[in-house]
Amino acid sequence: MRLTRRVGLGLLAGLPATTRTYAQSRAWPSRSIRCIVPSAAGGYDTYARIMAPRLSELLGQPVVVDNRPGANGNIGMQEVQRSPADGHTILFGHIGAITINTAIYRAMPLDPVADLAAVAVAVTSPLVWVVNPATPFRTMPGLVAQVRAEPDRWRYALPSSGSINHLVVEDFKRRHGLDLPAVPYRGTPQAQMDVVAGQVPIMLDSLGAGYGHIAGGRFRALAVTSREASARLPEVPTMLELGLDQREYVAWYAFMAPKATPPEVIRRLNEVVNQILEEAPIQARLRDLGAAPRASTPEESLAFMRAEQREFGAIARAGNIQVE
Repeated sequence: MRLTRRVGLGLLAGLPATTRTYAQSRAWPSRSIRCIVPSAAGGYDTYARIMAPRLSELLGQPVVVDNRPGANGNIGMQEVQRSPADGHTILFGHIGAITINTAIYRAMPLDPVADLAAVAVAVTSPLVWVVNPATPFRTMPGLVAQVRAEPDRWRYALPSSGSINHLVVEDFKRRHGLDLPAVPYRGTPQAQMDVVAGQVPIMLDSLGAGYGHIAGGRFRALAVTSREASARLPEVPTMLELGLDQREYVAWYAFMAPKATPPEVIRRLNEVVNQILEEAPIQARLRDLGAAPRASTPEESLAFMRAEQREFGAIARAGNIQVE
């Protein structure tokens, strides 16, 4: 057996590089796959953990979710970038880490869109404008009118500087001429608690994070930022139909891999992810979290990421939004 294996490896080593890569990718996966999530546990890694068991079943190897937080996602993404490009290390990242960081950091250790390989934009979740129920705000047009009339009175809770929430609110303020200062927090739970307590009246939250407070009556939802109304909040209008936004804004979550990962591996990963996203139990679990599946090819995913990078780069420049 050992002699046969040595001969086989010797023959493989003697093949041209392109042929060798193809032969290796045909044997993929040959061991467990590490799925790095560049954030702390208990956040959007939930989506990866929902999909991981089915990925394991369909690929025939364990898929292990590995949280690597730090530097707004940069630490985890760098680890993927430095990993062998053999399909056994992949990334499950968020819009902020993948496309917004390059717009807001003065110095970035990598450009995720250029330096990693897109596999699939897999999950989306709208943002939702919420207020403390004790406020006079009943609609988003009403909020805009009152904030404009009383510029020194109102503030909004900012879960994290440089997040999609931050850029969307700052762009909204700029476009509508609003003076609405931010109260920054070091995470969503802290920001939510102060809105619930009435310390800060307004917040742009993710639907997945805020739905429990909305359902429990602790938040009043005024509008969602997606193109269509959310199935979880069908009575809440969209910002587009209210005429207050020019495009939809959604948080999104995507699989990526080291840049030189063989195309056959990228394609297979994409096929499996899309297959899982079509399964009713997976769709139901995502829907319960206020999220939705999004099927896409690697090429479509890359084009989408580049467009988002341009869009949020323009927003960051217009609002002079930077993070050290």
